[in-house]
Amino acid sequence: MILRQPAEKTACFSGHRPQRLPWGFDEDDMRHALLLSRMDMAIDAAIEDGITHFLCGGALGTDTWAAQSVLAKKLETGGVTLEIIIPFLGQDKHWPARERERYRELLLSADGFIVLEPKYTRSCMMSRNRYMVENSSRLIAVYDGEPAGGTWQTIKMALERGLSLDIIDARVIE
Repeated sequence: MILRQPAEKTACFSGHRPQRLPWGFDEDDMRHALLLSRMDMAIDAAIEDGITHFLCGGALGTDTWAAQSVLAKKLETGGVTLEIIIPFLGQDKHWPARERERYRELLLSADGFIVLEPKYTRSCMMSRNRYMVENSSRLIAVYDGEPAGGTWQTIKMALERGLSLDIIDARVIE
């Protein structure tokens, strides 16, 4: 189900996969807790600014953690919705079992989702990022400052479209 919401009431997320963060998949690491805290603060600020709808790509790492945070806010206070923008069917096929289960739980808990491609294509991830930026007024990103990769490209798209940016610097989470 697609939830069409005005862009001015919508924020999207971008950020790195666990492999690109110093603690990797170790969610017991204190740096992970610090990142989650900073993401929560960014989401709270967006809600205070009138954002009621969040778009998330459903990928490992930042996307997953952001979606979980939005769902927690929804349970705490209500008034927000989460939509997962899936780049292609089966994006979780090669993920660890624990992450596949978490992904399925997010899909079941989200208010809606859209699948952009029936199978993987070279451009499906960029299409997902473009869709989210084109349908949002704010980007919340976890970024390590490297001028390469999907998060960097998404930030560039957001700047070109004039979105409000909230960038959490992954380099200073030590």
